[in-house]
Amino acid sequence: MAQGAFAMIENDGFILFQVDNRVCAWVKAAKPLAHRIASDPVARTANLRHGKTWFVGVDALPNASDGSVDGVPLAGPWLPLVPELPLHRAQLSIIYPGYPRQDLDESDANYRYRNTRSAAHVDGLLPEGPKRRRYAREFHAYVLGVPLTDARQAPTVVWRGSHRIMQNALRAAIGSAHIGSVDVTDAYHAARRRVFETCEKVLLTATLGQSYLIHRFAVHGTEPWQGPAASGRMVAFFRPEFANPADWLGE
Repeated sequence: MAQGAFAMIENDGFILFQVDNRVCAWVKAAKPLAHRIASDPVARTANLRHGKTWFVGVDALPNASDGSVDGVPLAGPWLPLVPELPLHRAQLSIIYPGYPRQDLDESDANYRYRNTRSAAHVDGLLPEGPKRRRYAREFHAYVLGVPLTDARQAPTVVWRGSHRIMQNALRAAIGSAHIGSVDVTDAYHAARRRVFETCEKVLLTATLGQSYLIHRFAVHGTEPWQGPAASGRMVAFFRPEFANPADWLGE
């Protein structure tokens, strides 16, 4: 399993794991807590975006630094594939029926991109200043998604093989400079266009007990909600960071 999974991450930039009892146990512990957070009026005011169809939920789940919730460990088939790093509080990302609606302060171009390109992005390249130029600011080791509800509606999407295109482009743009000092906007946009032209878009439609691991440089996003009304889909995301930014740009 591990050898085949390593190959899939290397070749595709992601892997969707089958149902695992360890994941099921963690979801059973985390899900009631997640529902309480999502129902809290203060949390909803702070986190709802896109016409109240997305609860952003960054650092919303109060798990321990090993990922455990109420003593239930975060464990699953991804463990042989990732470095041992302390975990942050998970993002509790909730998509509701109708996603995405357009916020009043959202440009038409951004709204179209969210619909036509699933808001595709690489994590950690943050837009700054009035011209929204992008710099590497968060040096994630990987992206781990653990659905807390059925996640076949508005699933996470990833472009197969996009991690190689993006990593090579960013390496070339940054070169030997200090990583955080380089404006990578143009290289990022050019690489993203190439991804859209050459890479297959894959929907990670996951059910309870499944999980998915995404390469840190893989272009990924969220599909618009297309099915009938329901209570929404909820995923816990972990993106632990390397202590040394050089590890982020390396293999």
